Parts: sequence; C-alpha cells; structure tokens
Amino acid sequence: MRDMFIDIRKSGERPLWIGESIWAELTSAWVSLDYTRRRDQNKQNRASDVGGLDSSLHTGGSVSHTEHIRHLKEMLGRELTSVELHSHTHKRQEDKNWVDERARKAYEEYTRLRESQVVAGEGPSGGPADISDYHTWSQTVGGVQHGRVYCLGSQAYTYEWQTSSSSSFLPSTQEFLYTQWIATLTIELEQVKKSQANWKMQMQQQQVEMQKQQAEMLEEMRRVIEQISSGKSTTADEETESEQHHFYFIDVDIYIYVFGHLLICCLDMFGLNKSSLFFYIDIFVCNWI
Repeated sequence: MRDMFIDIRKSGERPLWIGESIWAELTSAWVSLDYTRRRDQNKQNRASDVGGLDSSLHTGGSVSHTEHIRHLKEMLGRELTSVELHSHTHKRQEDKNWVDERARKAYEEYTRLRESQVVAGEGPSGGPADISDYHTWSQTVGGVQHGRVYCLGSQAYTYEWQTSSSSSFLPSTQEFLYTQWIATLTIELEQVKKSQANWKMQMQQQQVEMQKQQAEMLEEMRRVIEQISSGKSTTADEETESEQHHFYFIDVDIYIYVFGHLLICCLDMFGLNKSSLFFYIDIFVCNWI
C-alpha cells in the first residue's frame, strides 16, 4: 500500500479509483510544508545508524521495491528470493561491492545461517526446503520492525506467502505478518478517512462562510433600496404645487388626445363632420381646465 501510494505520488496522475476531491486533498497534502518536513525526517531516520552497522543504504534509487521485484521476476522468469533482491538493491553496479557494512554482514549472516540449516537437517523432512527463505532472512536481519523487514520493506508479507508453502514456520509467521499487514492498512485507511473528514469539514466551513457573505450582501442591497426609496419620497414631498399642477395637465392632455382620436375613428365610421367634433372637443377642454 505504501509503495503503491509512493508510485502514485511520483507519477502525478490520478488513478480512476481515487475521487477528484480526494485527489485534490492528497496533492495539497503532499506539497504542504508539514508533509515534506515529515518525509525528510523519515528519510533521515531510515538512513540513520542501524544496530551499529552504519547507515541503511541501497542502490534502488527512487524506484520502489515493487518495481524492482516486478523487473527481476520478468528477468529471471520465476519468483526471486529475499537475498536475491537484497543483492540487487545493495550492490553497486560498477564494481559489485556492497554499499555498506550492514548489507555485507546481512548477506554473510544469511549465508551462514542457511548453511547451518542444511548441515543440521532442520525441518520435518530433514532438508532446508522445509524452512522458509523469508523466515531465514527475517531471522538474519532481526525480524519485523515497525511493520517492515530490512531490504524487503512493506513487501515482506508477499515473500512469506510465496516462499513458505512447505515451511514448518508457516502458520505462526504468516499469521503474524498478515496481522502486521492488516494493522498497517488499517492505519493508512484511518489516515485517509481523517483526511476526508478534514476536507469535508473545510468544505462545510466554506459553505457557511459563503452563505454568511450572501446574507450580508442581500442585507446591504436591502438598505440601499430603502435609501433610494426614501430619497424619492422626500423629493416628491418637496415638489412645488405648480410642478404638480403642470404634470397633472400633461396627463389630462394625453387622455383627451387619445379620447379625441377614438372619437374621430367613430365619426369616420358613421360619416359625421370632423370640424364639428373638434369644436366640441375644444369647448370640453376649456371647461375641464
């Protein structure tokens, strides 16, 4: 799981099974100062002195263990052993020397322990095949530490399942590794859930803030409209009576004009004299005014 997320982070491409909102949250977390600080600190911790055997170095570069395993399986055409992966990732390509003292001693101790198992004839059938390659390597490097095994990383459980088919240590060791793997996945799942909860809380806070801003804007608009309405009312109260009278006559003239044209249309229909109509209209207007 860890190596998978490392590959995803380095690729910068969102997998289909990760939602867009979660992807945005992950990318934001990966570039945060707190995450980069913790990542650098963990990198220093992994490279720190381990058991007095100098720093834990390797030649794998930025390529994950998963990618190395896949490449070696394709090249060999079979499952590879723990020590083969160790040699591939801890020997320099140019001179085939071990990268540090710890890598060399781990290989020598593994070889010695494996040979002693052959001589002792351990296992139900008296042969080394009854002992898991993973179990021997794990015993050599001190077992599982923080859910990881030296050289194998978080992929340790896959080696146990691949190489322990006939091992007398299979039930207890596999159960322990499976428990460790489940515990690691549970922690990572809780971290994802926590990240989702934080993102949801932030979105809710942003929504509340937006609603608050909208309410404030509506209230401000209401006040402006009230001020404009109040200003119009004040202006109307301050108008002079002459202006009101002027507008009143304008409205009356408009009504009379429209009424007159309607009458003209009626006269045309009945063939009456238009000049007589205008005479009566003028009298009507004078009396109205």
